[in-house]
Formats: sequence, C-alpha cells, structure tokens
Amino acid sequence: MYSDPLKQVAIKGMFWTSIEKIVRHSMQFVFGIILARLLSPDDFGIIGMLAIFIAIAQTFTDSGLSNALIQKQNSSNADFSTMFFFNIIVASVFYTALFLLAPFIASFYREPLLTDVTRIISISILLSALSTVQNVRLTKDLRFKEQSIISISSTIVSGVVGVILACRGWSVWALVFQAIANQGVSTICIWITSKWVPNLTISKKSFSELWSFGSKLLGSSLINSIYTNIYAFVIGKKFTPLDVGYFNCANQYAELPAQTIQDIVIKVNYPILAKIQDDNNELLKAYRKLLRLPLFILYPILIGMAVLAEPLITTIIGEKWLPCVPVMQIICIGALFSPLTHINLNLLYVKGRTDLVLKLEFIKKPIAFALLFALLPFGILPLAIGKALYEFIAFSINCYYTRQILGYGEIAQLKELLPILAKASFMGVLVHAFSNYFTNPLLTISICTVTGAVIYILLSAITHDESWVDLKTVVSQKLKRK
Repeated sequence: MYSDPLKQVAIKGMFWTSIEKIVRHSMQFVFGIILARLLSPDDFGIIGMLAIFIAIAQTFTDSGLSNALIQKQNSSNADFSTMFFFNIIVASVFYTALFLLAPFIASFYREPLLTDVTRIISISILLSALSTVQNVRLTKDLRFKEQSIISISSTIVSGVVGVILACRGWSVWALVFQAIANQGVSTICIWITSKWVPNLTISKKSFSELWSFGSKLLGSSLINSIYTNIYAFVIGKKFTPLDVGYFNCANQYAELPAQTIQDIVIKVNYPILAKIQDDNNELLKAYRKLLRLPLFILYPILIGMAVLAEPLITTIIGEKWLPCVPVMQIICIGALFSPLTHINLNLLYVKGRTDLVLKLEFIKKPIAFALLFALLPFGILPLAIGKALYEFIAFSINCYYTRQILGYGEIAQLKELLPILAKASFMGVLVHAFSNYFTNPLLTISICTVTGAVIYILLSAITHDESWVDLKTVVSQKLKRK
C-alpha cells in the first residue's frame, strides 16, 4: 500500500492508534456504564444541550489550521507559533462570549442550572487551545505511541474523577468536572511530552498560508459540527432533558464502534497519505484497503448491536434506559455508512482540496437539515430514521470526487462492500432467531455473540473473502515474528 519505510510507519502507527482508541473507548464505555447507573438521563441531557455551543467554539478555535499544518510539507516554527497564539485568542473570545451568554442559554432551554454549568464547562475550550499545536507536532512527527499513552491516561483520570463525584451526589457536576479533568490532564501531558514552547511570533505570512487551506475547512467543519450536535439542541428545546439523555445515549452507543474504527484509520493514514498525495495509483490501492478491512470488522459488530440492543442496554446500564433501544437500532444501521463518508472525504484533505470539502458540505447539509426539521414534529424515532437515511445520502455525495480523482466511485465501492454487508446481515438474521430462545439478557448476549462470530467467520472463510484473507495474513505474520 505504501513504500516500505512508510508501510512500517503505517503499521506501527496503526498499532498504537488502535491500542489507544480501543483502550480509551473501552474505558469511556466502562466509566459511562458506571455513571449511567449512578446518574439520571436528565443529567446527561443537560450536558448534551450544551454540546453544540462547545463544538462551535472549538471549531472556530482550531479553524482548520491543525489540518493545514499537518498537510503542509515544510512547516516552520513561525507557523506553529502563529497558530498557537491564534488558538489562544479565539478560545478566549469564545469563552468570554459563552460566560456572558450563559443566562440566555439557560432561559432558552428553561433550565436555570445551565447558567453555572455553561460557565464552568466552557473552561475546557481554553484548556484545549493550549495544547492543540503541541498535539499537531506529535502527529506530524508520527509519535502515535506518546499520543496514545496521553489519551488513555487522561481518560482514566477523568473517569475516576467523574465516578467519585457521582458517588458523592454531585449529579450533573460530576459530568462537568469529568470533562474539565480530561482536557486538563491531556493538556499538561501533551506539553510535557512535546517539549515545544512557542516563540513570541505571529507571522502574517504563515497565517495567510495556513488560512488559505484552513478557512475552507473551517466552513465545512463548522457546518458539520452544527449538524452533529443540533439533534440535542432541537430535542432539548422541543422536548425535555430526559429525551436528550435517551437520544444521546442511543447515539453514543450506536456510533462508538464506527467512530473508533474511523478514528484509527483516518488519524494514522492522513499524515502518511499526505506524503503520497501526488501518486494516484498508490492512493487508489490505499483507499481500497481503507474501505474493506475496517468495514469487514465493523459491519458484524453494528448489526449484532442492532439485533441485541435490548439485552445490551438492560445489562449494561439498566432498564431505566430502555426507551433508547429503538433509536439505537436505527442509528446502528445508519452508522454502516458513516466511516465510508469520512474516508471518502479524507481524500480531499490529502489532496489539499478543502474548497471541494466546503462545496460538498453546502450540498449535503441542506438535505440533512431539511430531514431534521421535516421529521421533528413526528417525534424522536422519525428523527433517528432521518439521521440514518442522511448517512447513506452523505456517502453517495462524497463519492463524487473520489470517482473523479481515483475512478473509485459509489458503485465500485458498493460492489466491494456488499458481500461483506450480506454476510453480516445473514449472521444478524440467524442471531435474532437464536436470541428468541433465551430470556436472561446476559446469557443472551454471551451465547449470541459467540454464535454470531462463528457464523460470520465461517461465511468469510467459505467465500474466501479478500478482507478475511488479508486479516489472516497480518495475524500470521505477527505470530511468526513472536
């Protein structure tokens, strides 16, 4: 897929990023279970209502300059210092704005507690801005091991903080200080690891070069951030914090596997693919691998989660969360296309065509918002259906430029992926039928998970699936080295 030196870097980077994402998301999952049992859905709903404001602030703080620095081949110290001070200034402006607007946000939602919660949790914006550039430097230097250790450490420390405060009855404040602790620990560790200190330099030339790339990415990222978080925003306004809690819970569990795999693939491959951005033949080979192998692993997980959603929710976080089950099942189906959407979009980042990324967002997001507001009067379940439908629409639209640049469009991608989806779906049907024979939720999950894995592996082996062959090859090579 890459030249030999880059291939070794890619394998090493993928290994450490995989460890980081799997361990971090597993720890978040465990702490999330504990907190979901200790706190109420309303507590999670209150935090969810603020997600859109925090996301917009963080998007402007970065302004696409992180990706601009990673994509730029010869970044200077002036580039890094300029971005550092830009981040601090923008973060300070947004923190001040949120501090002053907090009472109006609370009034909008008719939730007085949001005044204080907004002012405190917004501190995380400032903490994030302090470490963005240092984190970019670690990424450009392909220091994925250090990033992995920092990410896991901050997740564990903040998770412990959240659980301790929840046990002491701090309710929503446990989630607030968990978020601040996570960003604070991460920032301190990144500074120590990076050992980079900014010069007192703000270069107009550097900013201009970075902004030419990042400004278009800012537009697309802003639109995407608003869309990602607008569900909690409109549900919180039209319904209640309880409904926000249920929807966010369903969304979080349904998107966790897809987000984990997507983060691993894109984080490792983006800086590496940027080095071969001018070789379309190599890029095509890389993108075929990026699509097939991760989705070979992801599809049976998502379909299995959709089939076993009720016993999963009952066992993991308790019966008080059961109203989120049908929403979770629908979002799991939509999540089948989410990694495809981002992997196709990633090609344009690699090529430096952020203008096309912005153009695509202006095409896709009006469709997304139209679905959202058209279905809002009908309740939360139709909203979930619209969200799942949009994932497929976004994938189809993003494929346009992949077809133009690499000759690898929607039809070609679906031809490769449909056999994987067919095997995973057949497995899901059998597991669903098998699950009806059990009443104990934990027993159902245990037996059906093993049964589903066996069925899927057998189907893959019988059909000589390309991804299954690749996976066996990688595993056997690793075992031989040991």
